[in-house]
Amino acid sequence: MPGITEEMLEEGAITANPTEIVVLTEKYTSKLNAASTVKVEKAGYSLNFSIEQRQGISSTGIFRNKGDSGNIPSGESYIAPVEDSANGQLLVDGSIAGLGKVKEPILLTIKQGRLMEATGELGKKLLEMLGEGNGRTIAEFGIGTNPAARITGIVLEDEKVFSTIHIAFGSNKPFGGVTEAGVHIDCVVTEPIVFLDGKRIELVK
Repeated sequence: MPGITEEMLEEGAITANPTEIVVLTEKYTSKLNAASTVKVEKAGYSLNFSIEQRQGISSTGIFRNKGDSGNIPSGESYIAPVEDSANGQLLVDGSIAGLGKVKEPILLTIKQGRLMEATGELGKKLLEMLGEGNGRTIAEFGIGTNPAARITGIVLEDEKVFSTIHIAFGSNKPFGGVTEAGVHIDCVVTEPIVFLDGKRIELVK
């Protein structure tokens, strides 16, 4: 529960119907597993990358068996993109882990899987957090699946918001990637347009 607050234990994502989260999460994880390419569009900008031969992960926040682990609250389907495959630009307008809510959208420019530029003061801080090495490598693509989650400025809840996606940079070896970076920073995008293998998917119930 990184960044959890007392308020988050009473309201928002934690109050969601667990059965609904399971259904939505498995739905989008199945779509990720069946796809090879992803395209994300927002405000005229687009980012393309491969997820070929990578496996999606369902994070539901429900643990029934001894040894199970994960985030609480939760609700996301995520996957490790092929690290050098991402090219394009992405407009981040939700939040950034460790930096909070985004007041003015930040435009990220990514080439061959590496974050090259990030606009604005928050963008500058993001680049500083990621460093000059492997921290700038694309690490994760996630789809929020929790209808009760809100953009709070704390990424534990923000990345779970239904109808959002998030892109992370840095380490992804623990969930199917190859990068070890000592850092993992999520960037949340609200109401994007998402295509899997060229077909638009609806981010609705």
